[in-house]
Amino acid sequence: MQGKITGIDITKNQITAVQVKTGLKGYQVLACARVSVEDGGIDEALESLSGSIVLKSDTYLATIPGDRVSFRNLSMPFKDVKKIRQALPFEMESLLPFQVEDLLIDFIMTDSPSRGEVLAASCNRGFISEYLGTLQQNGFDPDVLEIKCSSLASWLLRQPGTPDHILLLEIGEKDNTMVLCLNRRIALIRVFSANNASIVQSIPKDNETSALEGPPPEEVDACFNLLCATIRNTVHAFASERNTLPDPDKLFFTGIGALYPKAEEVLSQSLDMPAERIDMSNDNRIRMGADIVKDWSPALMNGALSLALRNTRKEEGFNFRREEFERKKRYFGLKKAAPKVAVFLFLILSFLAADMVIDFYTLKKEYKILTREITSVFKQTLPEVSRIVDPVQQLRVKIKELKQSNVSRPETGTNKRVLDLLKEISQRIPKSLNVHINRMVIDTETVRISGKTDAFNEVDKIKNNLETSIHFSGVTISSANLDRTGKGVRFEIRIELKR
Repeated sequence: MQGKITGIDITKNQITAVQVKTGLKGYQVLACARVSVEDGGIDEALESLSGSIVLKSDTYLATIPGDRVSFRNLSMPFKDVKKIRQALPFEMESLLPFQVEDLLIDFIMTDSPSRGEVLAASCNRGFISEYLGTLQQNGFDPDVLEIKCSSLASWLLRQPGTPDHILLLEIGEKDNTMVLCLNRRIALIRVFSANNASIVQSIPKDNETSALEGPPPEEVDACFNLLCATIRNTVHAFASERNTLPDPDKLFFTGIGALYPKAEEVLSQSLDMPAERIDMSNDNRIRMGADIVKDWSPALMNGALSLALRNTRKEEGFNFRREEFERKKRYFGLKKAAPKVAVFLFLILSFLAADMVIDFYTLKKEYKILTREITSVFKQTLPEVSRIVDPVQQLRVKIKELKQSNVSRPETGTNKRVLDLLKEISQRIPKSLNVHINRMVIDTETVRISGKTDAFNEVDKIKNNLETSIHFSGVTISSANLDRTGKGVRFEIRIELKR
């Protein structure tokens, strides 16, 4: 996702929103806000939220209250996700006290896809329609309707150092949500209705170290112990349905109950495992300005921030915006991006045009240089031609004329071309002889050769070899004399050509 993204985490008691902007280095938190859900309900709270901060975004994501969703763990005979989605309603029909046609069902794989184990979540279609309509009326049209804590669990599992088997707990005012993750996958989600008033009343108010009129510590501990007993029983029941399951190595907790100062100590002792508060601002890819840090409350805003960081393009988590509620394709984002795209295209076209102009002038310059060089060669080759129109074509014509002229072959009356005569003479002179030809004259009837060799007998060998040619009628040594040094013989041979 690109641009601004707003995650809206909705519970019975409060609505929290966090807006982020994506970038190359991660995410920048632009705004965060929290409003209480009073007697006016979620509609009034959403209206108040939309006016509290600038939340206009390119993408919205929202959660569905956990008490509205029913969860079932199933083992499917299929491995293919499409087949599982088609068969899931029939598998759940006998497990739910509702008509399956009235339910919208989504699922995630809880183990490797080869085993076909899924966690299915179902929600009433009528509720989703009403819930989505309320969001849209207040200016929020979410791309994703997610289940509470699912995106936070996915974020935790992506963090380095997180154990493979963990428990995630969100302690709310009236609901507690537990997520069991095994082998770095969400395996179980359960929502417990609870009265956590004693925990909430024990949370220190602003600028206080402890609640002044809170319930006694024994009552708060009893509330935590009851919560932990429910968690232990739920995990035990889930494990008893399977042969072997690893125990969770660590508890991560958040929610308003995480504001209780001794929550970490109490939870760790009661569940017999390390416990740690979640603060997503510690993620190196998340940046916050000073104005955001002063309003940031990790226990209350982790859920909304994890939702804003959820990847909508991947099959990550749940999404009840499907079938008749599927998000329609949006074009306002394209309209918003149109000016930037136009500028980008203009720059590209400008660079292309500049490149073409540069190439044109470069080629034109090279063409002029080559034309001058061709003209210079033409003048050197054919100095008698004064009128130059097309030097290349004129040279071609002249070469053709030369090939057909008497320079290329003897006068009429012989069918021996000059090149053929040279080849014949060259082949008749032994390569072992040291012969230097100084002059050769060819006419229609004779060939006269003047040259130099080492001895008189070599002149005789040349004559005798030439006489064997069927193309020559006679070979005569016109002269053979010692040269001035006395170390060589200068000779002249006359060859008669056969007609």
